[in-house]
Amino acid sequence: MDPRLRTIWVMTLWSIVVLQSMIVLVGVMEVFAAPSAEPWRSVVAWLLVLPVAVALWPLSLRRLEGRRDPSPWWYWGALGCLIAMTVLTPSMALPLSMAALWGGTCVFVAPVRQSVPAVAVLLVLPWAGQLTSPVEIHPAAFAVIWTGGVLFSGVVVAGWLTVLWLWEIVQDAVYGEDARSRLAVTEERLRFSRDMHDLLGHSLSALATKSELASRLAERAPDRAAVEITEVRALARESLSQVRSAVRGYREVDLAEEVENVRGVLAADGVRVRIDGLDGVEPSHEAAVLAAWVVREAGTNVLRHSDATECRITFTRARDSAVGPDALVVEVSNDRARTGADPGEGSGSGLAGLRERVSLGGGTLSASPTRDGGFLLRAVVPG
Repeated sequence: MDPRLRTIWVMTLWSIVVLQSMIVLVGVMEVFAAPSAEPWRSVVAWLLVLPVAVALWPLSLRRLEGRRDPSPWWYWGALGCLIAMTVLTPSMALPLSMAALWGGTCVFVAPVRQSVPAVAVLLVLPWAGQLTSPVEIHPAAFAVIWTGGVLFSGVVVAGWLTVLWLWEIVQDAVYGEDARSRLAVTEERLRFSRDMHDLLGHSLSALATKSELASRLAERAPDRAAVEITEVRALARESLSQVRSAVRGYREVDLAEEVENVRGVLAADGVRVRIDGLDGVEPSHEAAVLAAWVVREAGTNVLRHSDATECRITFTRARDSAVGPDALVVEVSNDRARTGADPGEGSGSGLAGLRERVSLGGGTLSASPTRDGGFLLRAVVPG
């Protein structure tokens, strides 16, 4: 158990022990201090108080565990002992004090359907004790004492509720702290897996494209094939460096560099790339990082899920009601989505991870086919 929970739990158990001791001591003082011509009645009345004190332990622990279904043997058995004690005791004050202590406990440990009849009996019990008590007291004076007992019972209820609320607050705080820690770890794992997917997805697609191109050129144009192999080697080294940086947690994504990488990879696959608006937008660092991820994922999708001959990457400024008055809009479109495949679905976790990344950055992402048979990926991020 967490040390904080252990501390409050020990304090709670100690409170129960103190209340049990109070019940026993009050019984001892009231029974043996009251005059009686029949001492056996005092002894039996005190013995009947003991089960009431003992019952307090299991009933209170059950309630602190969050269960409000007290054991009927302890609950109604204690009430029966109090009734029998009231009939036998020669003390006037004992039924009143026991009713006050146990009445506050009944409200705490039991649901309304059980506590209401029990409290009703305990309210009447001190008055019934007047019929068997050898000490006579004026009804008005006893009413004042009875009212004080009712108020003391309210104090007992308040004390129990304070203990319960304190226990639940500390418990929720500790469990909430653990849950936040686990959530932070989970979010970091998801972020890392998303980053690795984005890094390796793009790099491996580029490597596959350039390797395929080099194999096709090996016989027809060996010199150009050698150039492509050199680029494959450089790209593999760059990918390895990016993966190592991602593992260390110091990886940065540069927008202009990413745009040039995508342009080079698509051009190697025979796709003409047109870039508009990059020089004039001047995005913030956060917007540039998000835009770079959008361009990277879009380029990977063009390679994997299209037969495009032309790709256009556009950067503009716009006012967006969901993002803000000065949003950066990144659009990547191609002219030929692959027949029979939806690039938005075929990208698997790529677009899902990208959408999550953009959403966490305060932006929006949409991906849909165009009327001319192409595909458009559009991201709006805070500028």
